Amino acid sequence: MQIKLLLTALSAAALLAGCAHPDLIEPGQSSASVEQELGAPDSRIDHPDGTFILVYSGQPFGRENYWMHFDKDGHFVGKETLMNEEHFKLVIPGKHTKKDVYQMFGHCAQEYTFALQDQTAFMYRFRETSGMAMAFWVQFDLDGVVTETAVTQDPWDHDRDPLFLH
Repeated sequence: MQIKLLLTALSAAALLAGCAHPDLIEPGQSSASVEQELGAPDSRIDHPDGTFILVYSGQPFGRENYWMHFDKDGHFVGKETLMNEEHFKLVIPGKHTKKDVYQMFGHCAQEYTFALQDQTAFMYRFRETSGMAMAFWVQFDLDGVVTETAVTQDPWDHDRDPLFLH
């Protein structure tokens, strides 16, 4: 019963906070107005030509992360959704670090520690085009360098788990 009350409270809070969403940002809006509407971004990616990207994560309960693109004058010009194979391929084992992955994708749903392997992992939740709940994993060694990436079913999704069916 307490779990149902907690879920109801979380749902209500999400609805109230749900008024601001990247899909509602209009082209031409200033980066300041976008930050006012969406809050502080997880990170910022600056390009040599003066354009930049603000990174917003919907994790842990959302299943999408966004790149909000701005021109050199700081006006919004478009967005990209990140939780897809095209963007997962941007993470290169042996090259990228935890800091790089955070800058690209923002905060993850959960960080795991695999003590026996001396590794940690970021887990990002998303939905495949088929609707299946999935997870994108980025594993790191003790120095914080990416060792591998993988896609699995979302471990938080219990829709098809017989232990959670009533």
